[in-house]
Amino acid sequence: MVTKTKIEQVRKKIDKIDYQILELIQKRGVHAKEIGSLKSQLSAKSSFYKPEREAQILRRLIEKNSGLISDKKVKPIFKELISACLSLEESLQIAFLGPLGTHSEAAVKKHFGSSINLDPRATIDDVFYQVTNGASQFGMVPFENSSEGVVNATLNCLVDEKLLICGETYLDIEHNLAGRATSKISTAKVIASHPQALGQCSKWLENNLPNIKRKLTSSTAKAAELAKSNKDTLCIVGSLAVEKYKLKTHAQKIENHSDNRTRFLIVGNQKISKTGKDKTSLLIQTNNKPGALVKLLKPFEEKKINLFRVETRPSRSTRDSHNFFIDSAGHLSDSKLQKVISTIRSDGAFVRILGSYPDES
Repeated sequence: MVTKTKIEQVRKKIDKIDYQILELIQKRGVHAKEIGSLKSQLSAKSSFYKPEREAQILRRLIEKNSGLISDKKVKPIFKELISACLSLEESLQIAFLGPLGTHSEAAVKKHFGSSINLDPRATIDDVFYQVTNGASQFGMVPFENSSEGVVNATLNCLVDEKLLICGETYLDIEHNLAGRATSKISTAKVIASHPQALGQCSKWLENNLPNIKRKLTSSTAKAAELAKSNKDTLCIVGSLAVEKYKLKTHAQKIENHSDNRTRFLIVGNQKISKTGKDKTSLLIQTNNKPGALVKLLKPFEEKKINLFRVETRPSRSTRDSHNFFIDSAGHLSDSKLQKVISTIRSDGAFVRILGSYPDES
């Protein structure tokens, strides 16, 4: 028979474990600060944040996890712990495509945790600028969405700027139809959101609200601001914006595809060491002629190196040339990948390394 006494006994066990966890967290913080002190003696200017070290820590923890709490829930707990400990060593500032309340902010917090300084910027170009000039240590930019494709502004900045890709993160995108507390679907005259969000929810809108005017905004957060100040306007936003702007949710998960997700890239000036499960992104420029792509891909096939994606664009700087953006398995330090790059270069193509970083796919 269940009694209040038995429940209280279990609660006391949980309390005891909580105190033990707190004590261990503080001990970890002490050691993290000690590591920071030692690193600063070796190099006063280098960043304490090491994406490769964090990736290895999280992978080992996931391998050890065999309890009731899933890997998907364990990972963000330790992300926050690592973030809090890093803040004792270094105040990390992350530039991202703002404003606050967007999916980009959610991606930043998912990857870096909450113990950071947020630096929302108006454009992707400005994110690159802030990192290039040292105002922020890293930048977070959207790169591609599973239903809407590649973000061209990010692709152009990778070509034009000299920053390296230092990491990646994937964010499941869920869209909600929301409005101010007094809003009603029956009286709504406008649905506002970013063009990508409207595109990702087109089927639901056509089936449910086909006759309401669509208004394009520069971000989902701007759409939230608009809906907050106008009772006749609804918006399509993520849960972070619903919470931040205290909106009323009329419908949840209205995106066209349930597996809708966006890949974000972390850009910076840091070369990332090998972790054992890595990606390398390459920019390869060749003359626009028949068979160019086949010739380009053959060395990867011969060395049995998997390719995650190949994106083609006409070169904006060289007439009659094409740029190929390739995500390859492996790290730049791998001998097989080095041989592939050497072969491609010897065939006359231009190759630029955009970065090697931990594979989070």
